[in-house]
Amino acid sequence: MAIIAALCAYGLWGWNGMFAAFLGVILGSALAPSLPAEAILRTYGARPLARDELPGLFAAVSTLSVRASLPNAPELWYMPTPKPLALTVGVPSKSAIMLSNGLIRLLLRRELMAVIAHEIGHVRNNDLRITTIADMLARMASIFANAGILLTLFNIPLVIGERMHFSWPTIVLLIVSPTVASLLQLALSRTREFEADMAAADLTGDPEALVAALMKMEAVEGRFWESISPGRSMPDLRLLRTHPLTRERVGRLRERETHNHLSRQPLP
Repeated sequence: MAIIAALCAYGLWGWNGMFAAFLGVILGSALAPSLPAEAILRTYGARPLARDELPGLFAAVSTLSVRASLPNAPELWYMPTPKPLALTVGVPSKSAIMLSNGLIRLLLRRELMAVIAHEIGHVRNNDLRITTIADMLARMASIFANAGILLTLFNIPLVIGERMHFSWPTIVLLIVSPTVASLLQLALSRTREFEADMAAADLTGDPEALVAALMKMEAVEGRFWESISPGRSMPDLRLLRTHPLTRERVGRLRERETHNHLSRQPLP
């Protein structure tokens, strides 16, 4: 993604443009203010969970956070929606995990712990930071592409009068770069999901718990899709998915369980 953005900048403004693009990414990723986790979660209608509501859940999160070597355990938030959802925001020093009512009701305790471990894996791997930088690069490629196309359109009279020449490879690059960058961004998201799955298996010592949770959540998602589109199954558009196919995730988890004897003790 960085190469795509750099090539777009070079095609428009040469080496100076490429240098300015990289400098913008570095400064933006370092200085961009991040919204507090509370502000993000409240937009979903979520509220903090009190420790006395689910004391066992808080104890398990604390144990998993220690295993993940996090400086602080994530806060737990609750969202009153029947759809099974889990969402993580923040960085290792301060993070929060949101669980929906549908998820808590759908999963058994060990399955819920596996999902929470998956979210803690995202925190440990600093995935929010990584995806933020990826989003910045994708937006930059899109901005450069739009700027280049507009410049081309505005200068068509000069091109027709042979007073200006455009590099057609550059124009093609500018046209396709936003799509390619978006596909790469989705591929990155799927990769981070696989990594979080492996982290959950390591932290809990119970890969089958995450397998069971994933299969239950997919079954509910499939029923939702059928309710709004009767007679149709979920489309298998792998390149356009933010998450890998469930069968691929299950396959990797079971392969890990078969070929790697995990040393972690399952949560009590």
